[in-house]
Amino acid sequence: MTRRLIIPPSAGLRRKVDSRPYGISQRGIAPLCAGLCLLSVALFTSCRPKGKTAGEAQVNLRPLNVVVVTIDTLRPDHVHCYGYRDVETPTLDALAQRGVLFEQAMAQAPLTTPSHASIFTGEYPTKHTVRDTGGFVLPASSRTLATILQEQGWDTAAFIGSAVLKKNFGLNQGFAVYDDQMPKPGPSEQFREDPERRAGAVIDRAVHWLNNQAGKPFFVWVHLYDPHLPYKPPSPFSERYRTHPYDGEIAYTDQQLGRLIDALEKKAPNNTIIAVLSDHGESLGEHGEYTHGIFVYDSTLRILFMMSGPGIPAGMRIKRQVRSIDFLPTLLALMGGKAPAEVQGTSLVPAFSGNPVATGTSYAETLYPKINMGWAELRSIRTDHWKYIRAPKPELYDLAKDPEETTNVIQQQPVQSERLESILDGVISAGGHGTTEKVEMKLIDKQTAQELSSLGYLAGYSPKTYELTSKGIDPKDRTNILKLIYEAENPTSNTSEARRLQLERQALAEDPTNPSIYYQLGGRYEKEGRYKEALNLYRTALTKGIESGQLHSHIATLLLHEGKKDEAIDEFEKATQLNPSDSESLANMATAFLEKGRLDDAERDFKRILAIDADNATAQNGLGLIAIQRRDPQTARGYFERAVQLDPDLLEAQVNLGLIYEMAGDRERARLCFETFLAKASPAQYSTVIPKVRHELAVLKQKEP
Repeated sequence: MTRRLIIPPSAGLRRKVDSRPYGISQRGIAPLCAGLCLLSVALFTSCRPKGKTAGEAQVNLRPLNVVVVTIDTLRPDHVHCYGYRDVETPTLDALAQRGVLFEQAMAQAPLTTPSHASIFTGEYPTKHTVRDTGGFVLPASSRTLATILQEQGWDTAAFIGSAVLKKNFGLNQGFAVYDDQMPKPGPSEQFREDPERRAGAVIDRAVHWLNNQAGKPFFVWVHLYDPHLPYKPPSPFSERYRTHPYDGEIAYTDQQLGRLIDALEKKAPNNTIIAVLSDHGESLGEHGEYTHGIFVYDSTLRILFMMSGPGIPAGMRIKRQVRSIDFLPTLLALMGGKAPAEVQGTSLVPAFSGNPVATGTSYAETLYPKINMGWAELRSIRTDHWKYIRAPKPELYDLAKDPEETTNVIQQQPVQSERLESILDGVISAGGHGTTEKVEMKLIDKQTAQELSSLGYLAGYSPKTYELTSKGIDPKDRTNILKLIYEAENPTSNTSEARRLQLERQALAEDPTNPSIYYQLGGRYEKEGRYKEALNLYRTALTKGIESGQLHSHIATLLLHEGKKDEAIDEFEKATQLNPSDSESLANMATAFLEKGRLDDAERDFKRILAIDADNATAQNGLGLIAIQRRDPQTARGYFERAVQLDPDLLEAQVNLGLIYEMAGDRERARLCFETFLAKASPAQYSTVIPKVRHELAVLKQKEP
């Protein structure tokens, strides 16, 4: 082979300095891009069966189909059948007429992952141990609805609308199909995977699966994420709800839900239980909160909850308080079964006949302010009459007189506050922790952390233990910070970048120990190419006691941008020590070793990645580069072919493999690799590479007979 692609080493495996800020709901994820010059040829690197409890061991459930739809971030008071007149929700309205609607249903956490864990286990977060979005995994020993039904012969499938519920958080247990693959952006985008997908795409996949079911009863869970920020409904809802885009997202979601209901009515109209729940609400500015996760007021804890199907009366509305943990025992009761002994919820079936149910006490918590903001966590106990919030400055609300929770009466009602405080201690103790807990975050990889960050969840990805004392900065004393952050990070506003930076700097000056602000402001500096300021900011965070693998990884990436490979390697090593599962930092460090000619070190780190994930295409590609450096093209070819097989969109591997084929004289397969690269490559990301690949492709075509 006489022609060579000349690609600069700066296109290496490490990811580009992040051009998107860390903050509220960016629809994109920073990529892992790659490339390396070698041998005068530029080749690229990329960026149980669980045992049954005694209570359920001998019970054969009625062979009913089960469909559970969870709608993210949906306030019931923005749905027509709950009394809201400014939105059209005909699908939900029809379901309510066909079944039972719970008017006062409460979530156990104002966050997606903990709330779903409570829905599907019937347990409070203190027991199922998923305490925040990111950094917590549902234990494999958990008895979820899917595991129970799968054990009894149900076909099970889940179709997920957001990366916050990806299988690595443990909610895939019991599902034979767990479709959590988010869409890949178009060629103009620079990101590897979007963190969410539209309801229409989720419903398409679910309907396709349903249409191929036959014989066995099925359980399908469909998760729709659209009402979550940013509120950008598609046309015609964007025009119809121009001044109320949150409502537009709800109306669009309702329309897509109607497609699922239509498919079910054709498939199994008479023997299917349908349940629709939201996981939490949205504050929309109430109490100084603009989204959710910080406070435990009803604006974010009250949820939509309705059920229809066999055994469920039509047109019933239940006014008394119920909880998301009551869903699982209710469903199993309708199917003739019994909930596992560890379930903390109760069946609501007696309420269908007007009988009392033991749902008078509802526990909720949020650890988000402690983990993400450096403030105190919040816990609450709610009854039909009272809401008690344990905080550095405790709160008590008389819901009968003050349903909007605006007047704290804790000084006037000491007996009630003491009673509810005692109940709260009982819930915490039931989790087996005593009244003072220590919780430990689990390791998550860097890509997952970036996906969560792009959706507004800002936790780092290093393991850390937190003691829950309800002491520290009270979140309600930091509503000024929430306002500044929201104005700076709101993706739907027309605020200029200069103003956003000013707001972030003001927030940091007023709250200098808040980890989230460092990531947000640092991301903005990077977006504007102000890399030195970003680097100095991250180093300042370290001096404030903010220690995480994410922080060290950011510092390392910026040092690579300055060409300081040795210092970058030191920072990547710190990042991977804090989080050994951080495959992206391992890959970046391995590439730095490659560029320094330290092949053994690079090989060690790529193989560490494969020990974490044997199907990691990036590591396969990197090992192929090492083989080329060692003048072993046959071994390199095997690695590159495996990388492309695992991820056809790993464009660097496509070019590498094409070059190997070209050197071997296999012009046809080389041409296919180059054409695949050109069809998918982002001009912004590969501006210097695309012309060279085009040239090489033209040379190949000239050689064709």
